[in-house]
Amino acid sequence: MPILLTFIIIMTKNKRLIIIFVALAVLTVLIIINSAVFSVRIVHPHALNYELSAEDRNEVEKINELIREHHGIRTGSSIFMLNEERTVAAVRRNLLRREIAHAEIIRLERIFPNRVNIHYILLRPYFYVEHRGQAKVFSDNGTLIFIESVSSARQRGAIGLRIDGELMSLELGSEFNTSIQADVARFFTIIEAFQQLPHGEIGRDFEYVDISNPSAIFLRMAFTEPMGTAVRMEIRAIANFTEHFRHGLSAYRHFLQSTEHLYRTQSGTLLVTELATTGQIVVTHSPD
Repeated sequence: MPILLTFIIIMTKNKRLIIIFVALAVLTVLIIINSAVFSVRIVHPHALNYELSAEDRNEVEKINELIREHHGIRTGSSIFMLNEERTVAAVRRNLLRREIAHAEIIRLERIFPNRVNIHYILLRPYFYVEHRGQAKVFSDNGTLIFIESVSSARQRGAIGLRIDGELMSLELGSEFNTSIQADVARFFTIIEAFQQLPHGEIGRDFEYVDISNPSAIFLRMAFTEPMGTAVRMEIRAIANFTEHFRHGLSAYRHFLQSTEHLYRTQSGTLLVTELATTGQIVVTHSPD
């Protein structure tokens, strides 16, 4: 009792000690509240793709389970102290260890008081490069997302990509790269054009894309029933590839739909050029 009385007397005579004592008390209360209320209890993975097939939904369930088990967030840790960059990197590493490279983590979302959402998208297969008997499948962000047989890559809707150099991207999650840097520039040029197409049309309309020629990009059209077309498209204006690609594809589809021009789709090359005088894009057909 005398000790407590002495403490009270000292506190009443020293306003600075009172302020310090109150601050410490408030801080202690905040720490208790934070640990009891604002601590991570739930981690919820969420795929942002707005269209999912039955196969996609099964894949999402598999990825969700992996993220819930291997997200790297310590349960009970403060939701305020969560480091988003490190957590995203940890989730990516954990998925890659389990050979999941087609889930791109977009962001973390804190839902107070105790929930964290991990948002991701499923990456779509666009192109594959045949390398030592396997298909290295790349998405539209340039990431290697599958290593499998050529037949499996085609079933996914990926189309063949012929390159000039030696493929350097051999590990899941690595970015497209070859021994010739012109391949890389051309790869992302055609990716930009193909991103404007519905993904489901890619495997249907194209058989392969050839970027190995230094003066042109060749696109071989897929086998189309009932005509059995063997047309390829040659685009020489690589600097303005997307616009030329759009015109060439439009002409090709017109040929497919028109009985008047049906014979032209049996074989040959659609040459897409630009008139130097007017800048007009011209598509001409050359038979084999």
